[in-house]
Amino acid sequence: MKRILSPIALSLVLITARIQAQESDASEVSKPASGSAKPREMGKPAASAQKAKPGKPASDDPAPESPLKNLSVGTEGLFRPGLLLQGWFSVEHADETAATFRLRRAEISVKGEIIPDLVGYGVLIDPAMVLEFEDKTIEVENQDPAPSDPDQPETVTVKQPAKAAAMFKDFFITFLMPYGDLSLGQFKIPVSWEGYNSSSKLLFAERALVSKEFGDKRDLGLQVTKRFEYLGYTAGIFNGATLNHLDNNVAKDAALRLELYPMAGLMLGGVIYASLWQRDQEKAKDRFEADARLATGAFLLQAEFLRSRDVDASGEETEGQGFYAAVAYKLIEVLEPCLRVGYLDPDANRNLDPQDNGGEDEVWHFDAGVNWYIRGHEAKLQLNYYRFQFEDKTANNEVLLAAQVAF
Repeated sequence: MKRILSPIALSLVLITARIQAQESDASEVSKPASGSAKPREMGKPAASAQKAKPGKPASDDPAPESPLKNLSVGTEGLFRPGLLLQGWFSVEHADETAATFRLRRAEISVKGEIIPDLVGYGVLIDPAMVLEFEDKTIEVENQDPAPSDPDQPETVTVKQPAKAAAMFKDFFITFLMPYGDLSLGQFKIPVSWEGYNSSSKLLFAERALVSKEFGDKRDLGLQVTKRFEYLGYTAGIFNGATLNHLDNNVAKDAALRLELYPMAGLMLGGVIYASLWQRDQEKAKDRFEADARLATGAFLLQAEFLRSRDVDASGEETEGQGFYAAVAYKLIEVLEPCLRVGYLDPDANRNLDPQDNGGEDEVWHFDAGVNWYIRGHEAKLQLNYYRFQFEDKTANNEVLLAAQVAF
């Protein structure tokens, strides 16, 4: 085993050293000559006017932008392309073992400011969402003549998407103002810290179960957001009809997320998300959340708790809840082991039987992983192990290797 690991470890050290040497050389070349002016960063005031934000860890602060990252458009506008590529290989074992390669994300984005410091814009699509259609058997509706046995209608096999196949994700036009940036369009709702923030900077390759269940959702609406030295906020009103769906009633969803930054590296957050009017109708929902994140030096700790209320087509209410806590520590600049534990209960008022509830069940998950930051979040590898411990189903174990390129 030592003979195998020694060359691998030596190779990782050499690759990391080479990357650091390249970054050092690049920084020397890119230094401006004495007395020369630095290019202005898109949408940001001059360096003398910017202040460090105590609640934001230094590792999350973007590096100064090169003038080549922003293209000129329109009269004086700025245009910046972006890309997020994530490829996975996973092996799962429950009742049976399955292994597969997967294109998890292929997000292509553009954003910028058509009028600097006044009007911004952004669009994001993900072609990886569009999968090949699969054969599915469905019941024939309104059959004429009627089937001889009403309890066993005839069926037909058709081609249908394996899951939601919309590749259009974000669209927004933003009016930049000193105390709030107002956006109209389609974007993430501010529920779940993990769900609301970028997929490129996740601690694990996949979000915690509670974050996936209640967060990482998009909707059409109007949103205002801003971040100050000790306080940040996001407030919005949304259709409540989810991604790429128009609304067909007067009911809307409202959201408010508040963040406090009492000291360097510490964020304390809370969310209230609720349906307005027609609260007893299908798709009415409420979300309540508390979260915290501490990033200091090489240490990271983050946790979330969410509580939900949903109304189904029959008018019945379901209350769910869940949480997770995660910790990580960078042993060296490029190597970060991490641990996470989480719990999700889709219906807190009754014990779910998976056979009668579409496979849903109370579940704990225990996760471990290691992140290799080849160059920060721009190029990294993640190796994760997940164990999903259900109450009434066979436990599921998964090993996942994820590769990412992002800019």
